[in-house]
Amino acid sequence: MSDHEQQPAPGRGKVLDALARAERKVLTRPAPKSAKAQMKFLLTRAKGSTKALAERLGVSRRTVERYRAGCEVRP
Repeated sequence: MSDHEQQPAPGRGKVLDALARAERKVLTRPAPKSAKAQMKFLLTRAKGSTKALAERLGVSRRTVERYRAGCEVRP
């Protein structure tokens, strides 16, 4: 090994393993069932911005707000 190559820091493997386990745990959770729960999940991913989520979904901001409130949404 040359002087320019770095060896991984001790314990780095443990951190990477922990991150991989955490990622698997998050990505294997079942999707929310109700529209209200789905909207709540998506809003947390959009950092609470109904405008950003509406743009991403291609719907109006009001539609996002109605789903969030749990009201029936008309097509």
